[in-house]
Amino acid sequence: MARIALPIDGNSNVFQGLPAAVALEETYDATVSATTEITLNAATTMIVVTAIDKAIFLKWGTSDASSTDWDVCLPANSLNAFYVPPDITAVNFIEEVATAKLAVSEF
Repeated sequence: MARIALPIDGNSNVFQGLPAAVALEETYDATVSATTEITLNAATTMIVVTAIDKAIFLKWGTSDASSTDWDVCLPANSLNAFYVPPDITAVNFIEEVATAKLAVSEF
């Protein structure tokens, strides 16, 4: 597995938290019943994902997410920040059970 350096701010401190920036793109999906693929903006380095009401499965890349094939399970009613892995241009999501909602901001 490749090592990914932790991001640093302008003062060479390890960056923690959410960016103080306007999002490049935003996605909201109130019907995540089928896999939802987001093609990332070419400048995106971080995504902030909110799973609303139910858990959501995340899968990096262009393969469909499913309850049997996923990279991260996002707990219900949680906000999660991820640095986009190198060479990844898309991310897929699917709900664990009906009524899940998804909000994604790209930075």
